[in-house]
Amino acid sequence: MKNLSAQKGFTLVEMIGVMAVIAILAAIAAPRVFDAIEDAKVTSLVQQINTFKTAATQVYKDTGRFPHYRSDQTNAYYNTFMNKNSLNTANADMPGWNGPYLDTIPAHPITPGARQEIVNTNNGAYRCDADGDGTTEGPWLTYRVDGLSRKIMEKVSNIIDSDGGAANWATAGKVKEYNGNHATVMVVCLVRT
Repeated sequence: MKNLSAQKGFTLVEMIGVMAVIAILAAIAAPRVFDAIEDAKVTSLVQQINTFKTAATQVYKDTGRFPHYRSDQTNAYYNTFMNKNSLNTANADMPGWNGPYLDTIPAHPITPGARQEIVNTNNGAYRCDADGDGTTEGPWLTYRVDGLSRKIMEKVSNIIDSDGGAANWATAGKVKEYNGNHATVMVVCLVRT
C-alpha cells in the first residue's frame, strides 16, 4: 500500500492562496485594460472628427456648399455629397464637385449603429461657444454623435478644446453636450459658417 503523505500535489490551502493572488492581480489589471480600450475608441473618434472636418472644408472649397450627413439617411435633406456627386434625391450633380472626399462614410467608432450627423444649422442646440467666453457663435457646421458616455465626451473635449476637465466643458468650447443637457449626445463644431 502506498503512503498517502508521499504523493505530490497541492494542498487546498495552497490552491486557495494561488487563486487569491490571481484574483487580486485581475482586479488591479482589468480597469486599466478597459481604460486602454476606451482611450483607443476616443482616439478613433477624434480622428474621425478630424477626417469629417477636412472633408467638409474641401467640399466647401470646391462647391461653395457644406455637406450634410445623417447616419439613418431617412431624410433626403441629409443626403451626403462627400463621397458621391449627388446633390439631391434626383441625383443632380453638384457644380464644382471634385471628390470623392471620403471613400466611405466612417462607422460610429463608439456605439455601432448609433446616430451620427453633420449639419449646418442655426438651431440653438447646435450653437457653440468655441472660445469659451460664455456667448455662442454661429452658425457652425457641426458633427453630432449619439450614444456616448459623459466620460468619453469629456475626454474628447479635453483633446479638442484642451480644457483639462474644466467644469464648463459641456457648454464651452468646440465640444459640448447637445443643448447642454443630453447625456448621451455630443456636438462638435467643425467649421464656422
